[in-house]
Amino acid sequence: MHDQVNLDELEARELDDFGPRLKGVGYELRPEKMRPSVWVFDEGEKMRRHYQEEQEELYHVLSGRFEMRFGEAETAELEAGDVMVVSPDEVRQLVCVEPGEVFVVGSPATKDDGVVVEE
Repeated sequence: MHDQVNLDELEARELDDFGPRLKGVGYELRPEKMRPSVWVFDEGEKMRRHYQEEQEELYHVLSGRFEMRFGEAETAELEAGDVMVVSPDEVRQLVCVEPGEVFVVGSPATKDDGVVVEE
């Protein structure tokens, strides 16, 4: 089985009370063992602080500049072309420094696996 989609043809949709917009790559392609998506950020927007119950996540910065914040003190800078893998149990928050897009793949394909950590 194979399927294909062009990211430029996917519309970024708003999510309830949440900053970045989502291009539903997984919704379009329906993979069985991973959850891919593209997040579209404006400067200053950020993901919620969270960890995953099972999913390991891969982040690939397609454009823009970002900070990945871990726990309370550690920060990694990310720019176009950078790829990062984060273990499920690590608390993380992606923050947009310069507008851009990030391709995120979670595996295994576990629905509603993220646990939001209060800020």
